[in-house]
Amino acid sequence: MAAALIFSQTLNSSNESPLWDRLFAPLLAAAAGALTTGLFFHPHFTLPIPHYGQMHFVDIISGMIVALIAIAVGMVAVWCLPRLHALMHRLRHPILTLGIGGLLLGILGTIGGPLTLFKGLDEMQQLAFSQTLTAADFLLIALVKLAALVLASASGFRGGRIFPAVFVGVALGLMLHAHVDAVPAAITVSCAILGMVLVVTRDGWLSLFMAAVVVPDTTLLPLLCIVMLPAWLLLAGRPLMIAKRHTD
Repeated sequence: MAAALIFSQTLNSSNESPLWDRLFAPLLAAAAGALTTGLFFHPHFTLPIPHYGQMHFVDIISGMIVALIAIAVGMVAVWCLPRLHALMHRLRHPILTLGIGGLLLGILGTIGGPLTLFKGLDEMQQLAFSQTLTAADFLLIALVKLAALVLASASGFRGGRIFPAVFVGVALGLMLHAHVDAVPAAITVSCAILGMVLVVTRDGWLSLFMAAVVVPDTTLLPLLCIVMLPAWLLLAGRPLMIAKRHTD
């Protein structure tokens, strides 16, 4: 990853200011924000996933398949968002739109349970620690959370998409591991996060770092970098997860 950043600076050598000079101020601001957040909120991003041992070729194939499954699920949400947005805004009254959206979100929360509520940062810890959830439970939680993300965006509710996308990736990864336990959970969870966050943000670095932070295992980094390639190529030219504002 460091080599990729250095190579990016080399390719951009015609620019008068080096890449590091342009990164210094944002890095300093990010460090200050992270320190402040850590002092007051103590967030826990890391999941208690069993350590991943030595990488094998079959693990790369498995990681690619997991990422592609996550992308396929995420692209369903991308397809639904503009259509649901147009449907919700046919009501032409913001209070009615938000009211119906809130009612539907409440129904989804009832179906998915408490784990599907809120942004998902603390809830994904409960997913990883759970000893009772089955593969079907993980799948239901992932689909409900993704549907809630699409519905909230289509209804006009404010909020971020990254943590809900990470939560969906964690649930999908745990579901795949529960379904095929021969594939290590570290691979299924990290690659599912990578694929889902990539669909939502279309930012390769953010997707890579989120997967590496949630499953902090240096052995996984080369695998994630390789898995990123087919995932990025698959999403090239695909629609973004946005809904255009209708002025009529």
